Amino acid sequence: MRHSAVHHAHMPTLQELEIKSGRTPSKIISGLRELVNEKYIEWTPHTPPESARIIEGWERIDPRFKKKKSEPQELQWGIDGSKTNYWTDY
Repeated sequence: MRHSAVHHAHMPTLQELEIKSGRTPSKIISGLRELVNEKYIEWTPHTPPESARIIEGWERIDPRFKKKKSEPQELQWGIDGSKTNYWTDY
């Protein structure tokens, strides 16, 4: 939905969502209701999907999964300014 809104300047119709997702209309409507419940979109059931308004276009970070903090790698620079560790360490 966000892709259509941003790149094609319109919200997708139910038929477009069927074609692009490969899902049945009932599954699409169920998904829209879930997006409304999770506050990703504003949409009134029994109206066309193209009447939806996107509130948040990206998935939220799930706090149950912590990202591993990585240590910055020290770079080795060649005489010409190139990164030689790519060729020597991998």
